[in-house]
Order: sequence, then structure tokens, then C-alpha cells
Amino acid sequence: MQVSVIVPTLNEEKEIEKCLASIRKQDTSLTYELIVSDAYSEDKTVDIAKKYADKVVYAERGIWRGRNKGAEVARGDVLVFIDADTSIPPNYLDVVYAVLKDRTIAALTCGFRFSKKSKRLDTAANLLNDYFTFRYLTGRGTLSGFNLCTTREVFDAVGGFPNSPIEDGKFGELASKFGRIVFLPEPKVETSSRRLESQGLHGALSYYLQLMLTEDAPDFLKGINPMRYKDYFPVR
Repeated sequence: MQVSVIVPTLNEEKEIEKCLASIRKQDTSLTYELIVSDAYSEDKTVDIAKKYADKVVYAERGIWRGRNKGAEVARGDVLVFIDADTSIPPNYLDVVYAVLKDRTIAALTCGFRFSKKSKRLDTAANLLNDYFTFRYLTGRGTLSGFNLCTTREVFDAVGGFPNSPIEDGKFGELASKFGRIVFLPEPKVETSSRRLESQGLHGALSYYLQLMLTEDAPDFLKGINPMRYKDYFPVR
């Protein structure tokens, strides 16, 4: 098996079919499997997943647990983690597999656009893609969990995703000890803007800032109401 695609889920009946269908529509000769790792959803997520997935496994809540459980049963040399509200273009697997043949590369993330179209959302996506590009070009590549690819060798060396407020960023930090962290502007995945729409740009940035501080500077948060981390933990 050349590639294992792992999709962690929790009550994603509104988004999951588009995601899984895009994975099954890959224009590739690669051998790949699709694994859905579900956190005991209470809606129709698993019923939908069974129409597309080669395997459905179960893990306790915590997105790091879901990704790690999927990787536990995966057989691929390359591990591709796609969030349930994200869809990938038909050439995605071919591109990331080819790039990861370079053993100086430990992991990669591709650029993105939002599935909902608006000038505000397009501007936000462009700014974030530029930010990821800047970090990569300055030798500080950043991984985004909604589309994250690595080799089985690196994943095992790192020990999987840690139980961390920003588990994808921490994984990238650990993986960077084994090679470069790459950002590919193309091909772009398409992901939901639901967090940005529900919290607004300022709210979303504040949310992730608090998560970073929880990980990197917990003393700074003393006396500040960490209003989001306690809600973030169980649903991730």
C-alpha cells in the first residue's frame, strides 16, 4: 500500500460525504486506502463513511487520538490526514506522494481556499496562504491539520500526534527534527470557513492565540479567562 488517507470525524454528517467523495475521485495509479477514524458520532457520520471507507475505526474524543488511531491500522508508506470538512483535488495524492519521495522532507501541507466564496473569505485565505509560504521560505514551515502529509517512517519516529492544544503545529515541530517542513501553494484543498464565520476573523485569531499560549506560555494566561480551550478539548 503506497498511501493511507485518514479522516478523523465527530458528528460530521453535513460535511463528510463531500470530503470522502473527493478522496475516492483521485486521478491516480497509486494504491491507497481510506480510513475514517470516528469519535463515536451520534449522527449519520458513520453510515455515510461506510459507503466510501475501506476501514472505519473508533477512538475516544480528541483529534490527535482519531488521527493516531487511523495511523495505527494504516498500511501506507505515506500517511495523509484530511479533516472531515475538507475536500482534495483529483491530483492531490499524486503530488504529495511524489514530493515525499524526497527523504529530506519530513512532512507537508498544501494551500487552501474556502468552500464558501466571498471577497472577505478569499482575502483571508490568500493572507493565510501567503503567511504559510513566508514561513516555509524562511525555514520555519508550518503544518495545518486539515491537510497534513508525512511518511510512516517520520510519523513513527515522532510518536504520532501529541495531546497538545495545537497538535498539528506540535507535530510539525517534532517532525522538523527529521527533515524539512514544506508548504505547497498548489494543489489547493477546499475547506470549510465555519469557524471563521461563527467567530469572525478577530475571534478565530484570538482562539488560536489562546491555544498557542496554553502550549507555549501557560503562565501568561494566569488571570486571563481561557474561554475557549476548555471547549476546544472535548470536540477535538
